[in-house]
Amino acid sequence: MPDPLVFLASTVMDSPEHVRRYVEGNLAGGVDHLVVFLDKPSGPRQDEVADYLDGHPAVTCVRAGSRWWAGARPKELNERQCINANITKDVLAGLGLEDAWIFHVDGDEVVRADAAALAGRPPGPSGVRLSVREAVSRRTWDGEPTLFKRELPEADLRLLEGLGLVAEPTNQSYFRGHLMGKSGVRVGERAWLTLHKVVAEDGTPWPLHEGEGLELFHYESYSAEEFIRKWTSMVASGPEANYRADRQPVARTLRVLINRGLEPEALERQLLRYYERFVEEEVEALRDLGVLVETDPLVPLTPADPAAPAAVVPTADLAAALKARRRTDKRGFFKGTSAAAPRPPRPTGGRLARLVRRP
Repeated sequence: MPDPLVFLASTVMDSPEHVRRYVEGNLAGGVDHLVVFLDKPSGPRQDEVADYLDGHPAVTCVRAGSRWWAGARPKELNERQCINANITKDVLAGLGLEDAWIFHVDGDEVVRADAAALAGRPPGPSGVRLSVREAVSRRTWDGEPTLFKRELPEADLRLLEGLGLVAEPTNQSYFRGHLMGKSGVRVGERAWLTLHKVVAEDGTPWPLHEGEGLELFHYESYSAEEFIRKWTSMVASGPEANYRADRQPVARTLRVLINRGLEPEALERQLLRYYERFVEEEVEALRDLGVLVETDPLVPLTPADPAAPAAVVPTADLAAALKARRRTDKRGFFKGTSAAAPRPPRPTGGRLARLVRRP
């Protein structure tokens, strides 16, 4: 039985170099096809990005400008991301690809999904969670990052705190970006994609499996240059994205700084100062302690087998089906940015019940 197809849906606004890394890395990690929505197709260098994506046989590029949204573009980036991912899932289901897997990831993330780990999931309501591996942040890298952080047990975190490498012994303090990872589900499941998780129709969490061979490599502010580029780009993109509670003060500080109207050289100096004090990590100390994952996520997960049949993706039909969604109302494809808390059980007691049960 052939391995299931794996699709990614992403909404991006990034440089050609980063988009190329995102595409090549995810294809190396076991993904068969990527659906990429250009969030600001008229932005700087986005024509160059679109030309690259249009020319890649394993990518379907959607220019998600005003015509895509039919004049009702959501203000929040997170909402646009979730809508685009769920439209992709719906389109793939309409093409008869119910057994394929779909993941919703960002443009600075690379999936490593072992085919056997996905093929081994039983039928029924069961998705998968990709455990996050975050790139260590150093001033500069000679090439792409190859050292990544993983979630650590309490004993390791307390050691890092004692050595002054983290402010407090928690993975929230250790990681700069998200800890929730990213999730995927079979296309045919009656489930919805959010930013990090999969939810049922009522918004409650979908059951997720995690294990060996299911990883997400996050290229989050891995250098001074990337930290400055990321935050200036995010602030320029419009309304704030959602951040976990302990990162909101960071976002507010950087947003105020960037919007202060400083001269470019002064702004860069202050952002670099912030990076040095609060973001840059003691890479060699972490490496000495043996808490890092050393790998290159851009190297193919398995060597290419020239005798193996190529994955059959109906690329022309996929592009046509997505094109047909232009200028349509897309609000029904948004089920929130995160899973809702499970609803409490309905009460069985109360005054009425006591009256009924009274002998």
